[in-house]
Amino acid sequence: MTYKEAIAYLSRFETAGIKLGLERIERLCAAAGHPARAFRAVLVGGTNGKGSVCTMLAAILEDAGLQVGLSPKPHLYDLRERFQVNGRMIEPEEFAAIVADLAAWLEADSTLEWPTWFEAMTLIAFCFFARRRVDWAVVEVGLGGRFDATNVLEPELAVITNVTLDHTDRLGDTVEAIAFEKAGILKPSSSAITAATGAALAVIRQAAAERGVKLWRLGAEIQLSGAVVDEAGVRFDVQTPEGQLSDLHTPMLGAHQAANGALAAAAALHLREKTPIPESAIRAGLARARIAGRLEVLRRDPTLLIDGAHNPDAARRLRETLEQLFRRPGRRLTLVLGALRTHPYPQVVDELAPAVDHVIVTRPQHPQAVPAEELADRVRALGTSVEIIEPVLAAMQRALTTSGHHDVVCVAGSFYVLAEVPREIGGA
Repeated sequence: MTYKEAIAYLSRFETAGIKLGLERIERLCAAAGHPARAFRAVLVGGTNGKGSVCTMLAAILEDAGLQVGLSPKPHLYDLRERFQVNGRMIEPEEFAAIVADLAAWLEADSTLEWPTWFEAMTLIAFCFFARRRVDWAVVEVGLGGRFDATNVLEPELAVITNVTLDHTDRLGDTVEAIAFEKAGILKPSSSAITAATGAALAVIRQAAAERGVKLWRLGAEIQLSGAVVDEAGVRFDVQTPEGQLSDLHTPMLGAHQAANGALAAAAALHLREKTPIPESAIRAGLARARIAGRLEVLRRDPTLLIDGAHNPDAARRLRETLEQLFRRPGRRLTLVLGALRTHPYPQVVDELAPAVDHVIVTRPQHPQAVPAEELADRVRALGTSVEIIEPVLAAMQRALTTSGHHDVVCVAGSFYVLAEVPREIGGA
């Protein structure tokens, strides 16, 4: 099987859509020889910040001299982004070989139910990590937690970044309901850390107590202080029961990355009980960790940044960062915005449109994309100037050509929008 043939084979699973539940993935893992048991794991869930925490922690573990698997979601430009070992994506030939194995397992046992596309991706990641004999895998939860395919793992540490409203059609329409789903990754007698607050934290604390999980909370056992935010990233201090670190730095933009960095550093300090992780690795890993599509600057003059803000909390953080780092007298901010119906896009528009000078609404190539005219009506109602340009590439080019050297263009609203922005648009 070639890589092209493997991609074509996997497309058969896309029609299954999203089916929450662990039965299919558990049976597939058994057919594959239980690859998820071949490595130690950290499972990272939450509403926002999952990808940043995963990337930071994986970099820290790599700099500690370990063989580290990383399974972030979603991918932006290449499916193979979801399967990494020590920063290198899976080779096309190895990907095809694992898919060929999957096809063989399904053919050999007619009682195996065909997986969803995401379940297949999860199994491929586990098989890849097992083949490469990784010491640790840092795995990002896909949707929710309790019934997400990644939850077949028995992680030694679970991280829940935060909990806000998102995917309410599947996870529930209250923060408490969503927190209950996300707390499903807490396993008996393991450990967990979280940045959740309020009602969500209460749900997570109860789940941890019921399962005998040792829980560190940001703002309690984990103390974040001294955060300094600028266009070079964030500097911060963190203190935990396992130690204190001062003047840590991440190049990721936005004040919210201090909390993500604190969680990653706390996770590393926690894992010191299980594997040697020197302070130098924590500092170096944080300082080099970068992730595509999260307040990522693709070019300057004018500045072009992209951010996958697709729910109200992520949109609020993007707005705060635009106002804090990029709003200057005489500088024009243009937002290129597209969205999917599966996300609470009206609230995203309400957060972002008033914070910019002009909005160009567009429509990504996705069946659930919101019509641009519908987005434009929402922007007009907020009093911000707006125009409609499709497709995404044309909208971005329009924004850049009508911007001055010191202006800022931000592309946001969905990772499917970001995926249509070419990375070679210019150097940052």
